[in-house]
Amino acid sequence: MRYQAEHKLEAKAKLLEAAGRGFRRLGYGGIGVDGLAKEAGVTSGAFYGHFKSKDAAFESAALAGLEDLRAGIAALQAEQGARWAETFIAFYLGERLTCALDASCGLQSLTPDVTRASAAIKASYGAALERVARQIAKGLQGKTDEARLQKAWALMALLSGGVTMARSVASPEARDAIAAHLKQAARGLL
Repeated sequence: MRYQAEHKLEAKAKLLEAAGRGFRRLGYGGIGVDGLAKEAGVTSGAFYGHFKSKDAAFESAALAGLEDLRAGIAALQAEQGARWAETFIAFYLGERLTCALDASCGLQSLTPDVTRASAAIKASYGAALERVARQIAKGLQGKTDEARLQKAWALMALLSGGVTMARSVASPEARDAIAAHLKQAARGLL
């Protein structure tokens, strides 16, 4: 029995990771259950054994992406101390700007699809966004908790929206110029 429970958890984690990749690369409307199952190397029946619907898989993938972001920020804060934000900005506007979409940050790649999702998905995504913002705020300067949280929201919006815009241009020179301006604006927030 223990093996079956562990196997089921591993299979769900594999499917969730594959769903996240598929949704980030193709968007919610660009991939169906069959495509998600194929991405994970399982059958559609196996997909439904772990998720009751495509919406449930999307919500789980979007929330997992935000939790990965929150955990990564927490790790940077612990490892880098006061330099964490500069390291994060450089990473977000470097590697996360140019990586393949299926490896991109869920914040910038899945948020546009969340805007078209159900109220329930928006509510759970909003709560997860708040956890990310609060994690960022823990590492920022400011006179009050509210001032740090305000900076955190602004930094998240600037980086996520900016990376989305930079990914939307064909010219590498334009993309790099957008990134340079974003980096300067992000540093100004800090």
